[in-house]
Amino acid sequence: SSASLFPTGCSSFRKITPNIDEEGAMKEDAGMMDVHYTEEVLVELLEQCVDGLWKAERYEVIAEVAKMIIPIYEKRREFEKLTQVYRTLHGAYSKILEVMQSRRRLLGTYFRVAFYGQAFFEEEDGKEYIYKEPKLTGLSEISFRLLKLYGEKFGAENVKIIQDSNKVNPKDLDAKYAHIQVTYLKPFFDEKELLERKTGFERNHNISQFVFETPYTLSGKKHGNVEEQCKRRTILTTCNSFPYVKKRISVSCEQQVNLKPIDVATDEIREKTSELQQLCASPDVDMIQLQLKLQGAVSVQVNAGPLAYARAFLDDKHSSKYPAKKVAELKDMFRKFAQACGIGLEFNERLIKEDQVEYHEELKSNFREMVKELSEILHEQVRPRGGEAA
Repeated sequence: SSASLFPTGCSSFRKITPNIDEEGAMKEDAGMMDVHYTEEVLVELLEQCVDGLWKAERYEVIAEVAKMIIPIYEKRREFEKLTQVYRTLHGAYSKILEVMQSRRRLLGTYFRVAFYGQAFFEEEDGKEYIYKEPKLTGLSEISFRLLKLYGEKFGAENVKIIQDSNKVNPKDLDAKYAHIQVTYLKPFFDEKELLERKTGFERNHNISQFVFETPYTLSGKKHGNVEEQCKRRTILTTCNSFPYVKKRISVSCEQQVNLKPIDVATDEIREKTSELQQLCASPDVDMIQLQLKLQGAVSVQVNAGPLAYARAFLDDKHSSKYPAKKVAELKDMFRKFAQACGIGLEFNERLIKEDQVEYHEELKSNFREMVKELSEILHEQVRPRGGEAA
């Protein structure tokens, strides 16, 4: 029986989706009694599931579903079916390799959508949802769709879109209109999770936390010099994980973290370091992306590029204004950043063709200048790998 094959019942599916816990706790309704769930029905549904996963380009999950089908086929001695399922698995793993190299698989874009206007939205007033949109949906695209959808419901002249990501105070809004706030989000992971979720797929599957950042300065302007630029990081948690049976899930929890200018600097350098490390760790390095990141990284302009942060927070004239722990953290981040740039340049040297030698020499020269200035600011010889070659 299926019970002996799946002794843990629903939780056998937990590897596929954490949402199974909620679905397993559903009360059986009268309609469910009309369907006789047999092993036959289960196998049929699992086979349909494999087809659906293939269409959704979530090839990694096919293996988990196949692990459930294989014992049933083995028990029934269905060798023809077993050859088919192993052929499907071979195809799925080949596809995984293909999309990891091409980076052409896009598993969705996320937005926070909040509704304001008691007269229009009634109990939905003030509610926030995370929407999962296909592939590379832009902010203007989803805004237009929501405008059209609710415009047909309430009258186009009565619906307004708020594209600012700041916290909305409903009292400041004109009650004559239905307001919809739309904000682009990225999936969010803490450092422990980032270590566990290594692939692009793992960072886009079974996700329930999202983040957006809002720049601000204490003077009230949105943007300022690096010494005054702050940002507010908002982390939203949903009550279920995406992908889900619905396109949107309500927000169950919201946390805000305010980053001071020196924190913003550390965060920016960490981000640049991580991007370079990820590009270099890829089995098939994307040279164009690598060059774009290197170009931005080794920029030695006065008020731009990473060095602007070092000058503002680590230079002797300024560093005493900031907590020693934060200064030490930023210094350490710069050492890692220089290391990542050096390794990136080594990769670039191996990848370029003759027509790019001059461009590479220019990158190396900028890198040397950056390392020289960084060494002076830090009062230590920054020795990144690839520094000699560079």
